[in-house]
Amino acid sequence: MIGNTNYLILPYITGILLAITALSACGQAAWPPDDNQLKAYLMGEFIAFEGYDRAITRRLKDGGVTDEQLRRVLVSVYAEAEAAHEQAKDQYERMVSTLRRENAIYELGVCADAETKGFLLDVAADATKDDFLRTIAVSSYLHIADAQEAKEILTRFLVGNDKMDSDSRSSILRHAHTVYIEADLEKKRAIIESLHVTLANEDAKWLFRVYDNILSRLSQQYADSRQRRDILKRLINATPTCLADELALPDLKARLTQLQKFTPITNITTNLTALNSRDFSQPPPGGDAVAADASPASHLPPHAPAATPLRGFWLYAIGGVVVLSMATAGVWMYRKRRK
Repeated sequence: MIGNTNYLILPYITGILLAITALSACGQAAWPPDDNQLKAYLMGEFIAFEGYDRAITRRLKDGGVTDEQLRRVLVSVYAEAEAAHEQAKDQYERMVSTLRRENAIYELGVCADAETKGFLLDVAADATKDDFLRTIAVSSYLHIADAQEAKEILTRFLVGNDKMDSDSRSSILRHAHTVYIEADLEKKRAIIESLHVTLANEDAKWLFRVYDNILSRLSQQYADSRQRRDILKRLINATPTCLADELALPDLKARLTQLQKFTPITNITTNLTALNSRDFSQPPPGGDAVAADASPASHLPPHAPAATPLRGFWLYAIGGVVVLSMATAGVWMYRKRRK
């Protein structure tokens, strides 16, 4: 019985270690932290029980951490986590390294410089890497890309030579939707017009539903277009690419039946050559698919007043001490009863 109490003692050890780290970090002479302190802090936060709080990165930047330093540290965390993942001895070590490398790539989406963009493109284009990690790299790139760059990465990985598999394309579409909501007008145009083109070149039946659910909510021009109906007809008649296509077919037919009750009144451009020549500072010739009110919406939680990002260490440290007290009391009571 006592031999099975190790799992109770583990949180205590974790709490003490985090407390020691917190004392070291909070004892620094100045803010912002140096690279080693910032790296140690982020590596701890990236494996937090409740998940990484994305607002922490913004607060770090507000507190004086520069894009250059943050990129340097995040790339270092990623490289170390990649190496650790390859050498992992068990599932726990794989989980820790996976969380660290994914969070590092995700948080690079706040470092808007050319070096970061190049790094993220390299990760996204590396077919030897985990597909989910690659889509995170696409997402982070989209967050910091300008309109032309957003168009280029979407067409590259959705229909171009680096086209990803259908599950990854589905993830990219959802990331594009998220970025669209917060984007300025030019970037909104680039994203929505790129999705028009990539949908027209899509060969997976089931992905039509992902495109359609996104585009029909963002653009009345798409919703009422002739091309929406034509693409749907083509995909219904196309050869299934996987089981998911066969399962999606009844829904696609139901959507077509619904669309056929109305007369299409708009057109969208689905030509890649025309898209590549677009100046997104101007509306397209056929009319703007983006609503006039295109001011970016804030997706960040409010900043905690006068808070330091290092507060998370204390939460873990206190938690470890509390669990220690409970575990010690339990072991003491058990031993007393045994006597």
